[in-house]
Amino acid sequence: MPPSRKKLPMKVPFAFTAVILAAGAVFSVRALGEPGTLVCGGIGSDERAALADQARGANLALELFVAKRGDYVAGTRIEITALDGAGRGRTIDATADGPICYTKLAPGRYRVEGELNGVTRSARAVVPGHSRHPVHVALAFPEDAVRGGVGPEPTPHEREEARTP
Repeated sequence: MPPSRKKLPMKVPFAFTAVILAAGAVFSVRALGEPGTLVCGGIGSDERAALADQARGANLALELFVAKRGDYVAGTRIEITALDGAGRGRTIDATADGPICYTKLAPGRYRVEGELNGVTRSARAVVPGHSRHPVHVALAFPEDAVRGGVGPEPTPHEREEARTP
């Protein structure tokens, strides 16, 4: 058999699987599981699409960025506390590994706090019982909360994609 027509029964599927696994690792997006799971990701087109697929059913969207510059930030400690209802006082405490996060919460009022390098920002959100789109919460951090820069600035197209639910 000529070398160009050689059969590779195990190598091709394995290589294809490795590419798929590597692509998943790049995005670091996990599925939105039970209520209270925080799913975060980045701003690139591919990652945004993967994040949207994993966040189906979310009713709270969180965007983390630097005020004035608009640069997105990751590594923010997020705390979401229920202010009323059966879950009153319960808290989700997680680190956002991307600037855009989604979660599924029981209907009610919530306090959303983000802490980045010792600087805290907070907002309140009301999550309705039924909604076609998640409630959007944006936490803007001051310039001095970012140490060592945040990396490349997102393009206008990436910013617009990030704002679209």
